[in-house]
Amino acid sequence: MSPLVTHISVIFALVLREARVRHGRARIGYTWAIIEPVLLISILTFLFQLIGTGGRSDFALFFATGVLSFQLFRNTSSYISMSFDQNRPLFNYPMVKPMDAALARLVLDGSTHAVVITLVLCFQIFALGAPPPDNIPLMFLTLFFLLMMAFGAGVSLAVIRRFMPSISNVYMVIMGPAFFVSCVFFSISTVPTLYRSVLVWNPLVHGIEGFRSGYYHGYHDADVDLFYLFTWVVVLNFFGLVGEWLTRFRSV
Repeated sequence: MSPLVTHISVIFALVLREARVRHGRARIGYTWAIIEPVLLISILTFLFQLIGTGGRSDFALFFATGVLSFQLFRNTSSYISMSFDQNRPLFNYPMVKPMDAALARLVLDGSTHAVVITLVLCFQIFALGAPPPDNIPLMFLTLFFLLMMAFGAGVSLAVIRRFMPSISNVYMVIMGPAFFVSCVFFSISTVPTLYRSVLVWNPLVHGIEGFRSGYYHGYHDADVDLFYLFTWVVVLNFFGLVGEWLTRFRSV
């Protein structure tokens, strides 16, 4: 068990370092992780209700479930994608490997988003009178799939960055339009059949709508397939882990 204990200790030390570097230097620290999604939800909810296109009396809650799950994937994958480059000096220590840095960022960002999601949804329930979640295990399962898909995407991007550093800019450009085609502020059931057949190829649609299926009672669509989301988890993680092993010489 000694190597395993050592490995866990290394990752735990990296988590503490990442937390101090990412949040410890700012005056508001972790508070910004909560303020950012709350501001986004509040501003866009107000705008949608102002122009009359919200279409739901609980649009703030509906939009929150979309934004929180989308940001979990986007922020975590982007954060992990920089882990190899930004922690390169640490790899001079024999005990620290590139995957340790990626795992540390997964733990830190995953736990941060878990706290943010819990606080935002609790505020919706106790302050705004939103209904409580219907199927919490399904919500956890969907968020876990999104988090693991973010890990696979992040490691894959980190591997590609070893040869093409500009891939991070390309990825953020892609994530911009993805916000509008991932069912963040609309349901897949409201999309015409022709366009729906295209949208369902986006795994984020299944993650976000799956998360809503767990929150809302009776919220289900035949096009939402968690196994399809799981397939993306397996493929991206396989590509990332194998790619990191094959290109490890680039980290020297």
